[in-house]
Amino acid sequence: MSSDTDTLRAAQTSDLPDLLKLYRALNPSDPVLTAQEASATFATMLAQPGLTVFLATDNGEAVATATLLIVPNLTRAARPYAFIENVVTLETLRGRGYGRAVVRHAVEAAFAANCYKVMLLTGRQRPEVHAFYESCGFVQNKTGFQIRRD
Repeated sequence: MSSDTDTLRAAQTSDLPDLLKLYRALNPSDPVLTAQEASATFATMLAQPGLTVFLATDNGEAVATATLLIVPNLTRAARPYAFIENVVTLETLRGRGYGRAVVRHAVEAAFAANCYKVMLLTGRQRPEVHAFYESCGFVQNKTGFQIRRD
């Protein structure tokens, strides 16, 4: 992601159709939501404190997304922790840095919120998926991935 036409930002209500297209690429076998179901759920997500859906675009086209959830915490000197979920890049545009940019942006947002770690899980077993997360700075620890802030 390096062009002047590229954008990385928090998703808004108007981005729902683009997000649904990306999520279809992530999980093509998921049931199709009705417009009402999708709209209501997305409104709930956008209203959830600590939850941000990041969207990468190129020339106005949504090309990648990741969801960040920051969780308040009473351990670690009351520093929150974060989860990244629903990471996806359009299949035809993978390998161009969009996914890495959106994941790194989510990690930076979590650390800016004083999170002591950022975690993600993947059900994908392909080595290139694991290598992708490792290239974003995650390390595999037990059955998941995490980044710990110094």
